[in-house]
Amino acid sequence: MSPAVNQELGEKILFASKIMVNILAEALIGAKVQGLSAPQYRILDMIYNGVDKPAELARMLDISPPAISWVLAKLEEGGFIDRSHTKEDRRRVVLELTGMGKDVVRRVNARRRKLINDVLGRMDEQEIRQLETSLETFTRSYLQMKDEERVGDHA
Repeated sequence: MSPAVNQELGEKILFASKIMVNILAEALIGAKVQGLSAPQYRILDMIYNGVDKPAELARMLDISPPAISWVLAKLEEGGFIDRSHTKEDRRRVVLELTGMGKDVVRRVNARRRKLINDVLGRMDEQEIRQLETSLETFTRSYLQMKDEERVGDHA
């Protein structure tokens, strides 16, 4: 693929990612979530999906440990998460969503799914199949790239 075509496709993907951020913002507003930014929501969603260590969040988001600590403190103050220490290692902090945090993630994701389904409802079957294949290929390529980076980091 030529660099010009690659750049044009990259711009289209970037624009689509902006639409997905807009869908998240609309879902946060629609779910009547106050005082929670999209990046803060992303952290809640990551915790909801099993990430329970601040260092792992910082690594995945490529931000410094002090920065993640600051965001986590804000989320804890807001009543979205609890931070605790393990009995085995008092230095290790474990993250857990509160009931309110779980409720927010469920409500926002339900609204996101509805908005995405509304968009998909405007597409015909062939367009949906093409999109599905393209997203699977894009996701597979991204995950392969990240696996290769992890292997390279440990070499």
